[in-house]
Amino acid sequence: MNNLTIINFALITIGAIIMLISIFQAKSLFDTLPFIPESHRKQIKISLLFHRGLMVFFFIGYIVVMVAFAISNSLLSETFISVIFLLGSIFVFIGITIQTRLLSEVQQTLRGVLPLCASCKKIRNKNCDPKNQDSWRSIETYISERIDVGFSHGICPECAEKLYPEDNPYK
Repeated sequence: MNNLTIINFALITIGAIIMLISIFQAKSLFDTLPFIPESHRKQIKISLLFHRGLMVFFFIGYIVVMVAFAISNSLLSETFISVIFLLGSIFVFIGITIQTRLLSEVQQTLRGVLPLCASCKKIRNKNCDPKNQDSWRSIETYISERIDVGFSHGICPECAEKLYPEDNPYK
């Protein structure tokens, strides 16, 4: 092997290692799905799976090109490099699209001003008539409609002291 082949082999090996690490790190993107409204969740999950599949393809492509360089098969290495470049542009496009949609969906879920009742703490749905009782939801219902989360009730020490001074579980 000449020096140029060794350098190319090393660069492809580094690329394969980075891709393998990325495949495992991409799993954390699936952790954001509960923050996506259910109406968009399936489409984003399919996109994430496709994106991860392309990552696996690239990893395999790197290995094939490394082997082709090692056995000095230029036809195989050039063909795979061409395919990797073509799919690389698709990969980057899908990655940017997924990231943009995820960030947009999470931002829409988590931002804004919530009209909150000063007494009972119910939240009024956006753009609804404040005089209509059906426009108001409990905090638990409002949040559950927007993100995949369940609630469990407890009592804080301050309220326990105020409501149950004799049976306060925090004493």
